[in-house]
Amino acid sequence: MRGNILAGIISIVLLAVTIRAIRKKQLTEMHAILWLGVSLATALLSASLPFGSFTPLAHLFGMSNPPDMVLVFGLFFFALFTFHLSVSMSRLSAHQKVLVQELALMKEMLDSESAS
Repeated sequence: MRGNILAGIISIVLLAVTIRAIRKKQLTEMHAILWLGVSLATALLSASLPFGSFTPLAHLFGMSNPPDMVLVFGLFFFALFTFHLSVSMSRLSAHQKVLVQELALMKEMLDSESAS
């Protein structure tokens, strides 16, 4: 029972933090929608725990405690989101390198034209 309450509290805190970040415009639209969806899904999963809807699924995966399924879903999401951020960061790093190289070439061209 305490696991259900803890899962509910954590999901409500996650939802509140997400809404606060959206209001302060700390998230882009894509990330805001993603985090809002995850927050709502976590809240719904936590709300459905007392009704035993995850018990068969938890037992299927060998978990004796159904709130652990919420944790597993959360860890899976964080792993996917971390991978997404790594891919985005790599893409932006490569783009930044190209932009710096183009800027250096343009600066060199301007310097050579003004020297002439």
